Amino acid sequence: MTAQSEKPPTAEGGAQHPGFRMFDMVLFSVCAMLLLSQLTVTAAVGPSAIFWTVVMIVVFFLPYGLVTSELGSTYPDAGGIYAWVVRAFGNRWGSRVSWWYWANVALWVPSVYLMFSGVLSSIFFDGKLEFWVQVAITVALIWLNYLVNARSLEIGTWVSNIGAGITVLVIVCVAVAGGTYASAHGSATHWTLSTVLPHEGFPAIALALPVIIYNFLGFELMSSASTQMPNPKRDVPKTIAIAGALIGGFYLIATLGMQLLLPADEISETTGLIDTLTRGLDGVPGGGVLVTVLGIGSLYCFFACLIPWTIGANIAASESAQQGDLPKVFARTHPERGTPVGAAMLCSVVGTVVTLGYAVLFSLTDGAVDDLFWNLFAFSSVIFLLPYIVMMLAFRKLRRTDPDRPRPYRVPGGPLVELLVTWVPALLLIAAALFFVCNPFDFSAEVTGSIVAGLAVTFVIQEIFCKKSPEWTRQRAVERGEDPGTAAQFSDTVPAQKG
Repeated sequence: MTAQSEKPPTAEGGAQHPGFRMFDMVLFSVCAMLLLSQLTVTAAVGPSAIFWTVVMIVVFFLPYGLVTSELGSTYPDAGGIYAWVVRAFGNRWGSRVSWWYWANVALWVPSVYLMFSGVLSSIFFDGKLEFWVQVAITVALIWLNYLVNARSLEIGTWVSNIGAGITVLVIVCVAVAGGTYASAHGSATHWTLSTVLPHEGFPAIALALPVIIYNFLGFELMSSASTQMPNPKRDVPKTIAIAGALIGGFYLIATLGMQLLLPADEISETTGLIDTLTRGLDGVPGGGVLVTVLGIGSLYCFFACLIPWTIGANIAASESAQQGDLPKVFARTHPERGTPVGAAMLCSVVGTVVTLGYAVLFSLTDGAVDDLFWNLFAFSSVIFLLPYIVMMLAFRKLRRTDPDRPRPYRVPGGPLVELLVTWVPALLLIAAALFFVCNPFDFSAEVTGSIVAGLAVTFVIQEIFCKKSPEWTRQRAVERGEDPGTAAQFSDTVPAQKG
């Protein structure tokens, strides 16, 4: 991975590039985390999703944001979570985190493109597109994603900016349509204190917790760019606060609008967005055309939001492989363009194999696209959550092993606050991962079994990589003309701090 800085961010040791404006970083965070593919998943939880979103902002997002603010401004390493974990727990855990990041993206891509195929079916085929046709569309998009990754790394910021603008436009339309429909016909959802406030505590948590926590992850991407900010002590926490308020607010507005238009049990995780827009704009002059236009815009957003994530994950995997943390095939780059074709190719191969494997499983059990989407989403989400659990523990470890390092931003409070901001989010992340794998109140042996089997394969591959990595590290050093005896080896302990 990218080398880590041993110095705190200072005027002399900071970035040599022009500083990011706080507006730029807010926009980046909103673009990366406000995903149309998540709107229906959250709305399908039911009216209590609004309650749980507010609660999670307080008990999860706030401490998570404080921790990423401190880590990102104190350790401005380009590797982000990977670098923080290496500092706290050594290279072996850093390697695991690097693998989890890449594997999550490889698994997340097909779940989003399955939603793409569902929306496409709703817009142009009245929702009657055959199951295997939708699977074929998903596979085709996976390989289109590869071509974009392989051809150019200069996918301008306008791609994300346009995607963010369309996302906000769609959410506003859903909210307006929901309000207009409810004022004329009444709400499709029964709103009472008992429906909004979860009266079946544990079942409600098991349903809502993993989805809502997933929505709030990703701020460490912005924090790791703190060296390019003029004043990280001021800008990092303020950016997280502003972006978090916007993201949380837009998710709440979208959830409310969708549930005004459809009851939660009728919101499809793949076609729910178009279904709600269709109902909300029914009878409005030009409503059908507007639904089609917004649907096409949503399709663009589904594709555009994955491009920067896959490029980032593939570059990170390529850099990690160049250091010896992953197999050499991940390190292969295009001879002229320098793009990470090895990691991108493997990402598409894994996505294709997983998509087809799950499709065969669910076709044999009379499954539907919604079932396939949820399994791929849950599978990738568990892997996605794992690095954040380690990150929270790394925060507490670094407070103890590196207490004298200047911290441009420091989480306020004493030992009790430190304990709470570490363990409350960590335990919530663990619970969310467990509920993704197995919801005891909506148990399916086929669903849980398929996710557990996929996770087992992922973890076995991960430990094989960990075992082989010292050898790969020495090989990479020889190829670079360095002394293999001085090449970095795996270590489960953190070396003593210098000076």
